[in-house]
Amino acid sequence: MDLAIYHAWIHCKGGGEKVLLKLLENSEHDITVYTNKYVPEDTYSEFEEYDVVEVGGLPIVGEIFRGLTFTVGAALTKLPMDKHDALVVSTGGVAEVINYRNHSKPLIGFCHTPLRPVHDEDIYRHKIENSGLLKRNFYRLATKVYEMIERPAWKLFDHVVFNSRTTQERATSDHLIHMDKTSINHPGADTSDNSGNRYDNYFFYPSRFAYYKRQDLALDAYEKFKENNPDSDFRLVIAGGVNEEKQEYFEEIKERASSIEGVEVKSDVPGEEWEELYRNAYSILFCAINEDWGIIPIEAGSYEKPIISVNEGGPTESVLQDETGILVDNSDEMAEAMERLVGDEELVKEMGQKGKKRSKEFTWDKFVTKFDDQINEVVEEEN
Repeated sequence: MDLAIYHAWIHCKGGGEKVLLKLLENSEHDITVYTNKYVPEDTYSEFEEYDVVEVGGLPIVGEIFRGLTFTVGAALTKLPMDKHDALVVSTGGVAEVINYRNHSKPLIGFCHTPLRPVHDEDIYRHKIENSGLLKRNFYRLATKVYEMIERPAWKLFDHVVFNSRTTQERATSDHLIHMDKTSINHPGADTSDNSGNRYDNYFFYPSRFAYYKRQDLALDAYEKFKENNPDSDFRLVIAGGVNEEKQEYFEEIKERASSIEGVEVKSDVPGEEWEELYRNAYSILFCAINEDWGIIPIEAGSYEKPIISVNEGGPTESVLQDETGILVDNSDEMAEAMERLVGDEELVKEMGQKGKKRSKEFTWDKFVTKFDDQINEVVEEEN
């Protein structure tokens, strides 16, 4: 089958881009990717080996301006669907607006999440509470306008595949789509070559820097851990990519971390060093707000590391409580979980072994095979 996939922008090394790349590498279908912005030097270099077509070349400037320009850009974009058998819209919000002018062929969504500032209460609240009066009122208005635009676009989908129960519930509870037109397919992780039999004295939080990844929560928990265990030589390493628009948050985290003994902050870590940080860590932390799915808990297991994760979002589906890791509700509980693992290395190794087994349930081969089957089924029904 000749498949078109639309992904609004490809300009970083995020989870959405990883999913897209794995489909290009492994799908049985012939895929052409269309995007309104492609920045090859800032994303996975492997994209250059495939058919990626930029349409429009829109600027990526700030969250609000980017949202406006890409919503308009997607609404105006007409893809050459006469060349393709079906269209898959890979969306984390905004991308589905392309449906308006491109629904002549079977139309399938792959939803990383509905637009979170609109459909995630915690993100919406953060935006409102951390904005001035003018920006706050503009944000409320923009949210209402966006909902008026997105809802009819969602109705054009023949079927939507969600990456988790969390994102499926976001969309169905807000009545974007009926449950019987949806299914779930958990993305995989690069786990086959991972191993880790060293447990050095540090906790590792691997994630790109952004307020919704809550690196500040990891700092809160570590500070409390050190208060309760002042003689412990355990460190905290926080590492990840930094987009230009998140530079201010990164600098805030870096400045705060500099005042806490035992904390190291790293940006844009090379692949070899990244793997070494995973491989030798004692335990992995995960702190993101209502994460859509979250590959990090799966990767942690593949390196035989227990995960200490917030008890919300995708990790509630992937982490087995007290088996592959510990789910916590706040920084106090995260500090307690750190202390518990530090005091019981046998438990750390036992959880790591169970995590390894669990990680094998979420492979890219399984994800892509299921994706191909889902696409084939929808296209067959619609034709």
